[in-house]
Amino acid sequence: MKKNILFVIIFSLLSAAFASLYLYDSGQKNKSMSEPVKTIVAAQKIGQGETITYDMLKEKIVPKQYAQPKYISDKKDFYIDNNPYFISAVQIEDGEQITSSKIIPVSFSNGISNIIPEGKRAITLIFDAMEVKGIISAGNKVDLLSIVEYENKNRDSEEAACVVAENLLVLSVGSHVMGSVNNDAEMQVSVNIPVTLSVSVNQAQKIILAQEKGTIKIILRALSDNSSQQNIPVKINDICEDAAQSGHYKIKESDDKQASLNMKNMQKRQKEVNDILNKYYRK
Repeated sequence: MKKNILFVIIFSLLSAAFASLYLYDSGQKNKSMSEPVKTIVAAQKIGQGETITYDMLKEKIVPKQYAQPKYISDKKDFYIDNNPYFISAVQIEDGEQITSSKIIPVSFSNGISNIIPEGKRAITLIFDAMEVKGIISAGNKVDLLSIVEYENKNRDSEEAACVVAENLLVLSVGSHVMGSVNNDAEMQVSVNIPVTLSVSVNQAQKIILAQEKGTIKIILRALSDNSSQQNIPVKINDICEDAAQSGHYKIKESDDKQASLNMKNMQKRQKEVNDILNKYYRK
């Protein structure tokens, strides 16, 4: 009987000890999570691809439980050798906490490979300098349009302009990489300028096909504009009916064998273009 009472007393003491330890540990954890920590937040809206400088940052004290994973606690961490060394990988809103997952280091030795957003690819297109110089800059957002010629159901030649891809981030223009210093002297002497864009794999497929079968044009959009427009191809007769009629021609048989062969090749190419339009632009 005495042994049973002793066992109960010991068990009760151990239970009380474990309960005290648990409550103490929980209290310490809660106290730790409620401790204030310093975080760095955006002092203004920071666009995707912008170089982050001190004036864009401010400190904010928050309970540790409200600090986002990988939060940054010192503005000095954005600089190396007194120079800004990071650009925004995504758009950061005013007051939003800046974490290490939202910024990308600038490294000129690695080219643009380290500034391609996660899940994206880089594709380079060549444009006439007059389309780009003084208009498109690294860090801008652009849309791509394709102008293609195809044969309609009446076997008439038609042209159409279609949106190939929207809201693409410009990673570089010429040798000016996003986050680096612009080289205006090089732009002045260039006739054609390469523009590298951040795209998805599907967008890359559309762009390459459109480039192969037609002409691609680049248009600038506002940095704050993330909208998407309904993609309806625009034909020449949507602009001017008379021009459309003058641009049409009936495909006729020719006595000349070479002319006939050339015409068949052209029809085959136009059918390929029409298939592309049906597949990608008229969904």
